Amino acid sequence: MSIGCAIITYNEKENLERTLKSVDFCDEIVIVDSYSTDETVEIAKKYTDKIYLNKFISYGEQKNFAIEKLSTDWILSIDADEVVSPSLKTEILNAIKNSKFDSYYIKIQLVFLNKALRFGGAQNWHLRLFRKGLMFSNCIVHEKVISKNASYLKGKILHYSYKDLSHYIEKLNKYTSISATLNLKKNQHLHPIIRFQLELLKRFIFKGAFLDGYEGILYALLSSFYQLVKYAKAKELN
Repeated sequence: MSIGCAIITYNEKENLERTLKSVDFCDEIVIVDSYSTDETVEIAKKYTDKIYLNKFISYGEQKNFAIEKLSTDWILSIDADEVVSPSLKTEILNAIKNSKFDSYYIKIQLVFLNKALRFGGAQNWHLRLFRKGLMFSNCIVHEKVISKNASYLKGKILHYSYKDLSHYIEKLNKYTSISATLNLKKNQHLHPIIRFQLELLKRFIFKGAFLDGYEGILYALLSSFYQLVKYAKAKELN
């Protein structure tokens, strides 16, 4: 059974090489770039000749465009700021041999301020390994692959989502605006302050963010602030 990796990129020069080194076990690597203005494409050329430029419309459509360029039996979809752990690499290669499943969920673990967080909701399951033929939903954000025959792998993908705190704030502003617009009615159900308090309670108390120390506590506070801003923007739009 062959396996290919699909990655979409835009100005990922600081992350891409680390990601590509972690998927060197794949038979094919396809990269779809949204016309980066940095050295992303030059870095990609060191690892694959299957590089395509495509105008970005939505995350779902861009990832599906990449998937369609692969000719392998199995597909591993990862982001340009994610890294496949060594244990997951071995597990993936074993899993696709005569598998009775069509897909696998993999746990994505956030690395925040150079620390891999274990608590506070910093680890989540996502369907990232699947047979050729399955596709992502055409969503602007939070795209998903739907499969009725899925299992779970134990290995993890490490997610280096934020370079620093300034980068976090930059992404927070971008994605809260998108979420507030897409889910306007849903985001009006609770007052922004109440939503902030509920999120903080969930992450800090029920999911134990404090067990990750300073980094975990800070991430829980920022994630709760994210909800506050999202709901406040929806209220403002209304």
